[in-house]
Amino acid sequence: MKFKTNLGNWRRLVVVGGAVFLAGGFAAVPQARAQVGAVGGTGAPAIQPPPVSTDRPDIFVNPGRTDDALIAGGWLIYPSAFVGGTFDSNVNQSATNVRSSAGIRLTPSLLAESTNDFSKTTIYGVADGRIYLSQGAGSADEVDVSSGVIETYQPLADLIFTGQGDYTRQKDLFSTLGDTHSVQNLNPTGIGLSPVPNPQAYNQLTAAGSVQKNFASAFTIVSGSVVGQIYDQNTNLNQSANNVTFTGTLRGGFWLTPALYGYFEGALDSRDESISGLGSSGYRVVGGLGTDQIGLVRGELYAGYQAEDYSSSAIGTISSPVFGARGYYYPVPELTLNASVDEELGVSLLAATPGSPLGTATRVTTALATADYSIAPQWGASGRAGYIRTDYVDNPRRDDAWTGGGTLTYQLVRNIGLTADYQHIQLSSNVALQSFSRDVVTLGVTVKY
Repeated sequence: MKFKTNLGNWRRLVVVGGAVFLAGGFAAVPQARAQVGAVGGTGAPAIQPPPVSTDRPDIFVNPGRTDDALIAGGWLIYPSAFVGGTFDSNVNQSATNVRSSAGIRLTPSLLAESTNDFSKTTIYGVADGRIYLSQGAGSADEVDVSSGVIETYQPLADLIFTGQGDYTRQKDLFSTLGDTHSVQNLNPTGIGLSPVPNPQAYNQLTAAGSVQKNFASAFTIVSGSVVGQIYDQNTNLNQSANNVTFTGTLRGGFWLTPALYGYFEGALDSRDESISGLGSSGYRVVGGLGTDQIGLVRGELYAGYQAEDYSSSAIGTISSPVFGARGYYYPVPELTLNASVDEELGVSLLAATPGSPLGTATRVTTALATADYSIAPQWGASGRAGYIRTDYVDNPRRDDAWTGGGTLTYQLVRNIGLTADYQHIQLSSNVALQSFSRDVVTLGVTVKY
């Protein structure tokens, strides 16, 4: 498939995405106890289901409290907002001519749920807006967004349909990690994840769906997704060009014990790029072990193989083994740990090869972790850390990016808290004038219902 025009491709995205959405999908916005922009604020329920749904109770899901919710008909609504001041040491993530600025930060969020005997509807949204005050820094003003709707329909005890539509606006994976506190990623490729100097924001539209059928000692999950990315400026200075990725996945598994399962999963994808030579099609095959709940742990370990065949003969077919993990650890009710490790094949315009002057394939490895801890009834804390390595195929460039940060909130009264947040981002590249570091400090007030 080739990416001929933006208009034609987005019509296709809407049609196919709508069809996939009706089938069901995976949610990926966990709740955090203390952070800037927590979806729904403290006390709101988590909305991330396990990879394999069962009828057993899930101790990892916070059901939320009705006294924290605004009740409207059959809906429980969890609104919250943060407002405060911020100082950014490098507003453009620049390697040279670094500009710092104070600014204003406003982060509203909303989570709403409606449940009946057979279905559950969840609407979520968080926007992180930053306005810089220093003269000349206004071009760095930004709004990061994560929003969407999830529909789960279970007409039978052993049959589950799930669907999700999501709109995300970000500059890289680190720019929204502090907002949603999520280590799950709706983007199935390595495109647009890595921090780069002077990044361009992009809008990502996702439609995903799945249907799961359970048997006596086995299960089958058929899923699909459509992900489209549109950059504010579609130029060769971006990480990537505008693109759309179509993915279909089949997973089959069997229960080794009442809580431990083994599974095999195969996925096919087709990627359309506005620069046609960088489009590709590929596959990913993995096998692994997962647990619905063993003690205080839930997660998956997997390994396999992946490959992408690019339209450009200069790039050809790129392949690699893949190893990964994702899961929760819940040692005490006050502490939750969440982590993931994965590798994806992507494409970038930031490096070239003699045979492919417009760009080259990439291998992107991500490791993300978050922690939420209720120190005391009035105190809440959260931490986040991430590492992203980008290897540019047939090019000597290598980029290593790190982030680390945390949030501390003190509740003055039940629905008003003082919040302090810090995040460090750093990129180390073996290419000159590409490395940078950035520190962002935020102080303000969080209000919830």
